[in-house]
Amino acid sequence: MVHNARTVDQESDSADDAQYLKQYIPLVNFLGEVLGPRTEVVLHDVANTKNSIIAIANGQVSSREVGSPATDFLLHLVRDGTPDGSDYVVGYRGRSSTNKNLLVSSTYLIRHRGKIVGALCINSDQTPLLAIEHMVEQLKDMYFPVSDHNDTEQQEENLVASADDVIEQVIDQTCVEAGARIDQLSPEQRLDAIRRLNDQGCFNIKGSVAKVARLLSISESTAYRYLRMV
Repeated sequence: MVHNARTVDQESDSADDAQYLKQYIPLVNFLGEVLGPRTEVVLHDVANTKNSIIAIANGQVSSREVGSPATDFLLHLVRDGTPDGSDYVVGYRGRSSTNKNLLVSSTYLIRHRGKIVGALCINSDQTPLLAIEHMVEQLKDMYFPVSDHNDTEQQEENLVASADDVIEQVIDQTCVEAGARIDQLSPEQRLDAIRRLNDQGCFNIKGSVAKVARLLSISESTAYRYLRMV
């Protein structure tokens, strides 16, 4: 008699849980329309893992339907919970049953009276995006090939409007790295700025020494002295 009473209670609880989950069915349909045909929305009743799907929108993403079973990942979540103890997991990867569609998925565990009774899963088909990404990479290789003739690290090019811009950029960068204003730069830091400008060929331009001297708040003779030191 005790066994029979316990069975009746369990069946009553399961029926109550199933009724509780039904309130999420309109949400499945709503999200399916909002997120579009490339995103599948699934509602699971974990009391029956062999036929756990009780509502699904855009099932063509995974070729599943109402009555399809729970996934191995969902079974793991129901048994062990999420890694951080929360009620959801976002951004994990999976594949459709046909192994054609690459999915990015998120799952929210639904609790009733303190226990997990269901799950709301959102599976977004990333296959078209990956195809576009692959195509863009191919176009980049066609139109912007990267030379592999030398193994040295390639220098980044700064596109500036004039030589004056280069000078100002180098001096500004020196100040940023030093954490100081121009008038607070030490002789060593000013020498470093001169060295960088010389490496970039800025002093091949007529009048550049005078401009650098003015920007660094030093005399032209000091600028020439620094230049001889680099």
